[in-house]
Amino acid sequence: MANEDMRRYWNETAGAEWLAREIEFETALAPFRDELRRRAAPARGEHALDVGCGFGPTTVTLADAVGPDGRVMGVDVSAPLLQRARDRAAAAGVTNIIWREDDVQVAALPARHFDLVVSRFGVMFFDDPVAAFANIRSATKPGGRLHFACWQSADRNPWYTLAGRVLAAYIEVPDAPSGGPGPFAFADATLVAKVLADAGWRSVSIDSFEPLMVEGAGAGADRVVHHMVRGPMAAALAAAPEQDRASGLAALRRAIEEHTVDGEARFPTAAWLVAAGP
Repeated sequence: MANEDMRRYWNETAGAEWLAREIEFETALAPFRDELRRRAAPARGEHALDVGCGFGPTTVTLADAVGPDGRVMGVDVSAPLLQRARDRAAAAGVTNIIWREDDVQVAALPARHFDLVVSRFGVMFFDDPVAAFANIRSATKPGGRLHFACWQSADRNPWYTLAGRVLAAYIEVPDAPSGGPGPFAFADATLVAKVLADAGWRSVSIDSFEPLMVEGAGAGADRVVHHMVRGPMAAALAAAPEQDRASGLAALRRAIEEHTVDGEARFPTAAWLVAAGP
């Protein structure tokens, strides 16, 4: 089955991690949601697709923009995140969203249906990105538009690399995954353009977007550590000798404080904002 590893990851591991850190993720990623909405310019009455919708903040924003005469479909492979998205929309009284647990690489999407396709960091996890974007294109109306955000390279995103760099002096840090689907799979803008062209998209534009990211929801170094140290990194830290673990965490807190202004830990980011037409 396509993307089976990603399905397991987002249902068995990452979904719970994101839910436990929902406020931190939402604070950190809010600038990208807002900029995507500005560039995509969803209009009243349009039909929109949110790819990799997660727990739904971008989807709800789109639903508000298209209004009661419009519709939004939020698609994700993660059942835990989709349940949170449903709860979020229900609490807000939003009724013009269809939630769907599926993989857009292979999903049977309605043909030539969507005016707009948006994704905030949800398109880097396909094992066959050309097939995925071809499927998305087949579901987009003539004259429709695609807008998504994807990360540039890890070395341009110190919010991602800081914990590993600091802790490596104290514990055995797991190797970062290389190649294949993952958060930095679209770091190369030339590759992004080729994937879209091979999938039949035209008028591709790729712009750099580099806002500051607030880590830990602005709640201090300990909250930032909780947000940064998760998954394999958290397991490696837990397995380390107590003194090494304590020393590493103290060093990480000091490094975070160097990025802290007015109580907020702020980190440079670098993403691509990509637009295209079918």
